[in-house]
Amino acid sequence: MVNYIGKIVLFGGLALALPAAGQEKLAEDPTKVVTRIGAQYSDELTISGSLAFGPATKINARVSESGQWSLGGSYLFSFGIVNIAAGKNEFDNGSVQTRYSIGSFVPLSALGLKTGTWQVFTAFGYGYTEGNVASFDLDLSEYVLVPISSNSGYLGLFAIKPLNERLTFMTVGLGTKGSDDYSGYSVGAGLSYHLTERDTVSAFATYVDNTFGEEEKLTIGYRREF
Repeated sequence: MVNYIGKIVLFGGLALALPAAGQEKLAEDPTKVVTRIGAQYSDELTISGSLAFGPATKINARVSESGQWSLGGSYLFSFGIVNIAAGKNEFDNGSVQTRYSIGSFVPLSALGLKTGTWQVFTAFGYGYTEGNVASFDLDLSEYVLVPISSNSGYLGLFAIKPLNERLTFMTVGLGTKGSDDYSGYSVGAGLSYHLTERDTVSAFATYVDNTFGEEEKLTIGYRREF
């Protein structure tokens, strides 16, 4: 478990605390750089993984049975981790969303804020989204797909709390606002259980509501660290 109470460095004139040597991050920590592979199931099977190159760089990928996918990379700085990604989502109403984003997770404790037994991360970034939105056509009396593209920013929080040596609670909330009336939000919560130091199973419920549509999921997952 990392509390970001190690040595102090300066970044842009701001004092930031780095983890002390030898401290191990939780598997749920979004700033952890490690090689891992996992499988998740909600309404379909999804395979995901990360390949680490040293202590600061990794490549991330995800693909599902229906062809939804994401691909990107991460780099760990002293203040937090920066992620770059591209991906495609499909919603139940037929809307298709392709997105490109760059964002960061920054632990609040690294900024000197006390969060007690919680590990809290602020998430923020920029994204470009394009695709088709399902819209009801009064003349045709049916739903049609309308092309849309938007530049947007997002802001939110991700928090984890170890309940005991094996069980961890997780929760997240994000809001998005962009051009061309694009907006949305997502919330989620779940639990993970550490079978071993490298093997973790989890259950996570999410709700997404944005201009492209709504999506509710309960995802059961397993991941292995190497």
